Amino acid sequence: MKKAYNLNRGKEVWKEIEKASYGGQSRVFEDWIDMILNSLLALTDNLKRPGIIEKLEKNNLDGKYEDEYMKIVKKYSEGEKGSRPIDYMAKAWGLLYKETVETRKDILGEIYQAKITFGEHGQFFTPEHITDFMAEITGAENGTVNDPCCGSGRFLISAGKRNGETRLSGIDLDNRCAKMTVLNMFMFDFNSVIYWGNSLSGEMNKKWITQKGGFMYEMEAEDIEIKKPIEEPAQLKLFN
Repeated sequence: MKKAYNLNRGKEVWKEIEKASYGGQSRVFEDWIDMILNSLLALTDNLKRPGIIEKLEKNNLDGKYEDEYMKIVKKYSEGEKGSRPIDYMAKAWGLLYKETVETRKDILGEIYQAKITFGEHGQFFTPEHITDFMAEITGAENGTVNDPCCGSGRFLISAGKRNGETRLSGIDLDNRCAKMTVLNMFMFDFNSVIYWGNSLSGEMNKKWITQKGGFMYEMEAEDIEIKKPIEEPAQLKLFN
């Protein structure tokens, strides 16, 4: 039996996800993350096309990210408008964004650890007071900060909060963790490059770029050029 963990933050967000979770909370959580990512990617993708103002006014975006977003919307659209699973998922995203911006905390990672994985496979994220300390003693506010096992991005958040101009880069082998880090980088309004891949072998599956001002881009594996595993200069100072 999975051990239950108390949720200290993100309680209102989780309530909305629970309302949408007729198909299993883990599956809904993953679809929720993908829904948010694709909606944000669709917006950036459409900015480069003509007629963007009209598209936004008519809520008529197009492209591959919008198609993926609409697939998820359709999947959760049964029921009366306002009480459909997709309505609860949309509300959860609004609440997550609001709480993250107001508290400047990793709300998404806390929900994931407390309600989705329950610490399975050692997925306990480093407490924020520890990542804040690590960022301080490594001088992570200068230059580039890389985290080869970024989880939900807590070390990168701590570094970014010390200096918003720091170049942040993270990798995680778990697809869900990489996506959560991307969303956190977006919500904290940091410039970042995040990879879903193996930091030991250098094999990468996907890459996301976030830029201040609400921009997000995605690259597939065939478009990623990495000749060797990414080093982590700031973190190496902890062990030298």
